[in-house]
This record gives sequence, C-alpha cells and structure tokens, in this order.
Amino acid sequence: MMKGIMKMKRQTILPSSRATDVPFGNKSRTRVAVLAALSVTAIILGVIVFLQKEQENIDVELQIVATPAIGPVQLATPMPSSVHTPVPTSMPEVSESSAPSATPLQKKEGEGLFTLNILNDTISVAYGVEEATLKKTPGWLSTSALPGKEGMCVVYGHRNRNHLKVLEKVERGDTITVAMDGIVYTYTVSDITIYENTNDLRLPTVDGRTLVLVTCYPFRYSGHAPGKCVVFAKLIG
Repeated sequence: MMKGIMKMKRQTILPSSRATDVPFGNKSRTRVAVLAALSVTAIILGVIVFLQKEQENIDVELQIVATPAIGPVQLATPMPSSVHTPVPTSMPEVSESSAPSATPLQKKEGEGLFTLNILNDTISVAYGVEEATLKKTPGWLSTSALPGKEGMCVVYGHRNRNHLKVLEKVERGDTITVAMDGIVYTYTVSDITIYENTNDLRLPTVDGRTLVLVTCYPFRYSGHAPGKCVVFAKLIG
C-alpha cells in the first residue's frame, strides 16, 4: 500500500509534459508568422522595385523613339511640251479647229515648196501664207497636211493671172497634179464651194487625203473681192 502511495505521489509531483510543450509551440508559431510576414514584405518590396525599373525602362524607350519631322513637300513642276504647232495669222477667216497638225519641214517662209498643175497651168506654191508671201505666189498653210499625206493640204492664193485665177475654169471631175520632191500626186476635183462673204468661210473636216485651194471671189471684181472660192480635190494616185 505504501508503494502505491509513493507511486501516486511521484506521479503528482512530476511536471506534466503538456505544460512544458505549450509555450514552445506558441513560440514556433510566432516565429513562423514573423518569417511569413517578412517574406511577404520582401516580395512586395521586390515587386515595387521591379515595377519602378520597368517604368523607367518604358520612359527611356519612349524618349529614344522620336517622331520624324515632316518637311515641306516640293512637287515637280510639269515641263512644257516641246511640240509647237504654228498658227496661221494672215488668214483669220479659216477656223483653226479645221486645220490638221503641221508637218515639220526645213523650210522658211516664202521658200518654194511644190508645184500645182491645173488645166495645163503650172503654179509654184511657197511655204507659208503671210501677206509678203502671197503677194508673190500662192502659199501652203503650214498647219495643214503635206501633199499626199492624210488630211487636208490647204493652199491660199490671189485670184490674179499668176496665182489661182485658173480656178475660175475648173469643174468637178477635173484633174489636178501636185509635184513635190520628185513625186507627183494626182487629185480629182470633188466639190467647189462659193462663199459670198469671207467671214462665212470655214474649212470642214474631211476624211482621207484632200487638196483644198482657196482664192478670192468673184474672179472678175474691181477692188477687194468680198467672198471666197474653195475647190476640194480627192487624191486618186
């Protein structure tokens, strides 16, 4: 019995293991909580520092990439056309729209260009239709086609004996030849038109190769004749 009492006393005197474990467990939990807090704080600080560096890098990059300056644009000035079409000034009664484009020639105003043969009369035709030229000989309108070429070959001349007076006798179906540079072109008279007033003269646009002879009308008139006689002839060979 005494042994049992002794055992019970020993058991009551000895300190309990649970009592000693409790404080140690609280300290461990406290340490873990502090370490976790420090870790979270360190992570937050690291994220803040990283974001600041990224923001600095972005600012630097934006400063490096500069918008190119836009300078004034200079447009090229169009060059004027080098093709020049001479315009007749001595024959205001002829519409410019009805005249074909000129064929360039190494000729000067008043120089001989070709000859006409009308009812066995040979007539020289010069380059140009200026008044100084027409006083001497009939002239070829430089804005018209050359003999034998596509379009209208237009010749102006006075109605006197040395120029185009022979047109007074010409009828439809008569033959007119043109000799130029050793080549002879043959035309047949297709139409004769009389304009009572020079201001009414308009050369029509015709297809094919046509010879047009223009002179004053009436042929027998004292002083400046008020009208025009226009002879049209088609190329046949």
